[in-house]
Amino acid sequence: MLHWEIFQYHPRQPLLLTFLLVGVSLLNSCYAATAEGQVVEIHSGDRITIRLSDGSYRGVKLFGIRIPSPDKDSARIAKRHLSMLLAGRYVSVEYTTLSSRGVILGTVLHGGADISLRMLSDGLAVAANHPRLQASRLKRYKQAEATARTRGLGFWQTLR
Repeated sequence: MLHWEIFQYHPRQPLLLTFLLVGVSLLNSCYAATAEGQVVEIHSGDRITIRLSDGSYRGVKLFGIRIPSPDKDSARIAKRHLSMLLAGRYVSVEYTTLSSRGVILGTVLHGGADISLRMLSDGLAVAANHPRLQASRLKRYKQAEATARTRGLGFWQTLR
């Protein structure tokens, strides 16, 4: 026997529906999307543009790093290094976040290698904390930066 009282309006129904919708959207935001394409432009040591398979272009900011800019030479060196690593190459970008301008904030992979980690290991970036950056990844990034500092690589050559 069906109980019709469960279908009657209750004052808390809109609130419950709101919580359900928010919960579903939070679950969806936890999953990473992947974009694949060819690097067509290097803007700086941590920003690129890729051409996707559908012919559209997307800006990408490498997640978890920033390029310190004590002078223009450092920024130019970081950009040139990233260009040597990625210019014209095909990459995968794993991301969960887009900026307000539609720029992808993600982990750029080439040949399975994390390019942010490579920039840190080469001493041409510093680790940048972000609320969506996994603790284990941040730890790896900070270790790579510390090793580059200790070895006097990249930006850290003059600080030795």
